Amino acid sequence: MAARKGSRPAGPAPRLGRGEYVAYPGGPAAIYDLLERLTAAAGDSPDLGVPGISLDRTRLTVRWFGELPDAVRAVLRDHPGFDVTVQQTAFRPGDLATEADRLAAEHPVVVAAATARPEGDGIEVLVLPAVAGTAGGAERALAGVTSAYPLFAEVGDPALR
Repeated sequence: MAARKGSRPAGPAPRLGRGEYVAYPGGPAAIYDLLERLTAAAGDSPDLGVPGISLDRTRLTVRWFGELPDAVRAVLRDHPGFDVTVQQTAFRPGDLATEADRLAAEHPVVVAAATARPEGDGIEVLVLPAVAGTAGGAERALAGVTSAYPLFAEVGDPALR
């Protein structure tokens, strides 16, 4: 696709911290208000995963490990104008994030980047193209990388993301 005259390439997406969200225009502000209240109610709980907002902004998916605390349950009761679904994660999101950091630190030659998957079902591991090519694929490149969690290998360059 050709660039529009006078346009500049988009910069990298901002790194968002826990409780920070990108608010897109055209959606109900109530979803973002609920996300702020949810983050406050959850505090530093490692059980809160990455929330998801549907493309049409009519549905919020809250990902959580284990039983919802009463404070979180109370926040999720009131949500006019959109649906809220609670999706249980297979693993504690905080544990996945800690493990992703460990993998990246202990295997810097193989693991270009690692992040907990939003679904809470494992860890997305980025393997540089040259490393994957030498090993015969991303999965093979991770053969010596062990984790108690499922690893989802992908070939790519973190600088281009």
